[in-house]
Amino acid sequence: MKKLNSKSADLVKSIARELMKCEVNTKIPTTQELAAMFTGGFGTIDKAMNALKETGAIKLQSKGQLGTILLEKNMAALWSIIDQGALVGSFPLPNTIEFGGLATGLIEMFKEKQVVCNLTFKNGATLRLKQLLEHQCDFVVMSDLSAEQACSKYPNLRSICMMGNNSYYSDLIILRRKEVSPEMEKWRIGLDSTSNDHITLSDQVFSTNEKIDVHYGNIPYLIAEGKIDAAIWHSTQLVPTALIEILAVQKVDYSQAGSEKNMAAAIVIEEDRKEIAAMFDELCDVQLIERIQQEVISRKRSPAY
Repeated sequence: MKKLNSKSADLVKSIARELMKCEVNTKIPTTQELAAMFTGGFGTIDKAMNALKETGAIKLQSKGQLGTILLEKNMAALWSIIDQGALVGSFPLPNTIEFGGLATGLIEMFKEKQVVCNLTFKNGATLRLKQLLEHQCDFVVMSDLSAEQACSKYPNLRSICMMGNNSYYSDLIILRRKEVSPEMEKWRIGLDSTSNDHITLSDQVFSTNEKIDVHYGNIPYLIAEGKIDAAIWHSTQLVPTALIEILAVQKVDYSQAGSEKNMAAAIVIEEDRKEIAAMFDELCDVQLIERIQQEVISRKRSPAY
């Protein structure tokens, strides 16, 4: 794209953002409509459109009185033109092989699409959701259950790119102290109140037990210290070796644990961020993400995180 002055460059960015929202094979806004949107003369608008076409970001076809049709659009090129920097996602700490594989799949998928994507990491869906609502990131990754709850609470949110079962959690266990009472209903259960999944699963499996608010990462130590007796734990997350002689595990009764929505991953965005929605609608390849995740889980690929 030719060197443009600041005003012209800003106009190109604004039109590029508008065209990101348009679907291929549909009519785009007319020159008159774009001029009204962005307070520019017809000639200035035409120059901006030509600049976008020259980069290969868009391909148009004039249909005379029927308008102009968007034949092709290069989302990576348009994203680069609007100069938003890297796409930023908020992700759970990649402390399990499933999360590490999912993060790797997501980053590699965008890399293949020629879009730079960076991840920030924070445990607890409510904390990641706060980042999204405060515009500290462009999307968040959480379980489908948490995504459903978030979208119900905040109508401006949208759940997209839901992946297959076991893409978020593959298996869950109960982590407990070895000498704890055999009467499970008397156990004090650690519960991380920042995690919708941990709350839901803990309530399903231990519906009548006393719950103690904890940080998920501290659970093994709190069990060993006797401050709690047990908690729901991700089966592939490592337990500190110093605690192995103190702790024991048992399977979760999935007839108690309920919905598979806890086990599937989903991506949540703000509905009014149309350019972000368009990026995912056009570029997100769930099958590629899941294939890369499985390669990491089966040790055929090294995780990027």
